[in-house]
Amino acid sequence: MTYAASPPGTAEVTLGAHVYRWPLIELDGPDGPPPRGPVELSLLAPSMTPRTEGIRTRGESSMQAMLHDVPITIESPEAITVNAMLERKLVNDDRSVVGSLERRDPRERLELRVQQPEQWGLSPSTIDEQLMDAYARDYLTRYGKALPRLPAFEPDWYIARAANGRVGTFISCDRTRTALPVSGGQPAGDPAPSDAAQLANCIHYFIDPGRKLFIQMSYQRSWLKDWKHMEDGVHALIERYEVR
Repeated sequence: MTYAASPPGTAEVTLGAHVYRWPLIELDGPDGPPPRGPVELSLLAPSMTPRTEGIRTRGESSMQAMLHDVPITIESPEAITVNAMLERKLVNDDRSVVGSLERRDPRERLELRVQQPEQWGLSPSTIDEQLMDAYARDYLTRYGKALPRLPAFEPDWYIARAANGRVGTFISCDRTRTALPVSGGQPAGDPAPSDAAQLANCIHYFIDPGRKLFIQMSYQRSWLKDWKHMEDGVHALIERYEVR
């Protein structure tokens, strides 16, 4: 894809009512984004800087490269507000029917989870085991079989609220038993390739309400404590590359 109207090395894209000019070096993949988005980036955790050619050819292992990569998608939804799009992630309404038993699944609804003491500026939200027991009993009665459950694969939820009280950030992470420790800002170990599928990851959703942008990024859970720095880094890039 070429961009005749953009300076060399950049791609111009419209997201909502705003136009952005992104350096191609920060984009994920060889092609630029569609003219109206979404924009897909690939940056390095936790600095949120591009993976330059120099870094690519420096000889780092593919595993270490994977541990630092942060794929990011930025879009401007047209049929729904960004707040509503984020709040949809906190419930299972799109996978259940109003009044159904599934609407009571404590694993998939924020209002049924238990808020824990703040950590790193986030509010952890855990599964209410009493509600889970009641749900499992009703599931057995309704379907005649035990509720399938693998607690080790049930994600941990974290939220941060905006000044208006609405959720502004939602992060869902794999359980910590498989996360790598971090030492001095770098993953302490370089696991064997066979361990790659076992690494704990996070999916991080947040919004830019003023520009009507919905942002999703994913990273290795070792970087969770840097969530605000990474989120602020994306906001700074959006502001930097906005041209009108």
